[in-house]
Amino acid sequence: MAEEIMLIDSGATKNFINQETIRKLKLGTKKLKTPVGLQNINRTFNKFRQITHYLNLISHGAKKNTEHFYVTDLGTDHLILEYLWLHAFNPNIDWPNCKLIGPTVKITHS
Repeated sequence: MAEEIMLIDSGATKNFINQETIRKLKLGTKKLKTPVGLQNINRTFNKFRQITHYLNLISHGAKKNTEHFYVTDLGTDHLILEYLWLHAFNPNIDWPNCKLIGPTVKITHS
């Protein structure tokens, strides 16, 4: 088990995980049938240009969901959680202090 820093992005349409986080936590990935083009939040192309791999992670909290996390280069961020994740778990967020207050959510590899 490890604690990771996440970026919550209410404008993101997918969940992402950093390739370095995959290596550090020794997680297995699966290859996409068709690669997906990738732009950064600022609309520039990500240095990977395409997403070729993903893994399924399970979010445990008040609910339990299994979701795809797409592998790419996120720089210093470890994970990006999308809008639909926020909608499903509806976490209490202390925006000024950049902290997830609750409920506690664990994310595990499936």
